[in-house]
Amino acid sequence: MRSLFAATAAVSAALLLTACAGPDSVEPAADSSPTPEASTETEGAVDIATTCAGYYDGGELSIDHRVTTWTPEVSSPATEENTAELTIVRDRLDAQIRYADTGPAAILQAIQEPFDDALNGTSGDQGAVEDAVTALEAMCDDAGFVRPE
Repeated sequence: MRSLFAATAAVSAALLLTACAGPDSVEPAADSSPTPEASTETEGAVDIATTCAGYYDGGELSIDHRVTTWTPEVSSPATEENTAELTIVRDRLDAQIRYADTGPAAILQAIQEPFDDALNGTSGDQGAVEDAVTALEAMCDDAGFVRPE
C-alpha cells in the first residue's frame, strides 16, 4: 500500500512541477534559426519513465496487474459481474493517457481500446491487448525503467 502512495505522490509531484514550471504566457522569440524537426513530445507530458511507473507501480493495485487479470474478459461483451472492473481498467488507462507523451499514449490507447469495446457491448481483441502490453514493456525497458517484481 505504501508503494502505491509513494508512486501516486511521485506522479503527482511530477505533474505539479510540470504545471508550475514556467510563466503563464511567453512571448514568441524572433525566429532567427532554421525550423527545428517536429517533436514527438506533447507539451506538458510526463517522461516515459514516469508513464511506466504509473502503469507498473502499485502491486496488485497497479494498472499492469489489473490489465493482466482482466484482459481475458474483453473477448466478450461486459457482464454485470465484470463491468466495474473493466471500467476501472479503462479509466485508469485514460488517466495515464492524458499525461503521457505521444508514443506511450498510443500504446496505452491500444491497451485501452479492447476494454472500451467490451464495455460498449462488443467483443474486444485480447491479442491486441497482449501485443500492446509487450510493446509497452519494450518501451519501458528501452527507457531504462525497471519494472517492480
